[in-house]
Amino acid sequence: MEFQKIAIIGSGFMGSGIAQVCAQAGYQAVLVDIDELRLEKALESVEWSVGKLVSKGALKESMDTILGRIETASSYDAACDADLLIEAVYEEVNLKEKVLSELDEVCGLDTVFASNTSTIPITKLAAATNRANRVIGMHFFGPVPLMRLVEIIPNPQTTDEVVQAALEFARSVGKNPILVKEDIPGFLMNRIFGAMTCEAIRLLERGAGSIEDIDNGMCDGFSMHVGPLCIADLAGLDVSLNAFNVMHALDPDYAPVAPELLHRLVSEGKLGAKTGEGFYRWDEFGKRLGPAF
Repeated sequence: MEFQKIAIIGSGFMGSGIAQVCAQAGYQAVLVDIDELRLEKALESVEWSVGKLVSKGALKESMDTILGRIETASSYDAACDADLLIEAVYEEVNLKEKVLSELDEVCGLDTVFASNTSTIPITKLAAATNRANRVIGMHFFGPVPLMRLVEIIPNPQTTDEVVQAALEFARSVGKNPILVKEDIPGFLMNRIFGAMTCEAIRLLERGAGSIEDIDNGMCDGFSMHVGPLCIADLAGLDVSLNAFNVMHALDPDYAPVAPELLHRLVSEGKLGAKTGEGFYRWDEFGKRLGPAF
């Protein structure tokens, strides 16, 4: 099984990053979003990112060559002849099911459907289509052009051929894929990260340690480059809260309840690096300035 044309549905932070790494690897990519303004912003973001990599000598091809492989479209019809479709819309079960169901009517029977979900079992999403044997999870980590990890999550009906093709595709775009052998909410990494981060926030909430000491302790004690509170800020506290809520709703006996402090920061609009304040304060260029409290 060989992929040539890749359709990415959703042009947000993750979708635009996936389109970029596909184009950098030589694939023809079509980025689909019903919001044309969002598509324009996505292309601007990709142009900036590719430009930075080219200027550092990290890419062999020119920016124009790479950008020339990315098309944009506001209709699902543009994905009809894709070999691989990667859904990267907002992390909400009903929305993802609706998008995949509609695309199932548009795309050819041979098209492989992948979801970039970070928490929702692939079995549940595959049930929204008539091609469960060709549906797989492909969870990229952001920022996609820089992070090398991708989780590959088959559902019980996914064929071995599709699994191998997904693993090979991930490697072809410069990623180090890991295979998730059980289709559970949050998969591997978010279950581990969620438990760690929720506990770090609760320890902070009860005054057992400071923001810096908790994060520095994780870095020095467990060889992390940055601590869990900083990672949550970089991911977006609203994104983190939504992921924790989805995992808990799908697996309440195991996944922890999101801490009250996280709820409060999100309700106050303190979402981390993208708003300038979360657990840390951040400047407009994404530089960490110090703890916010």
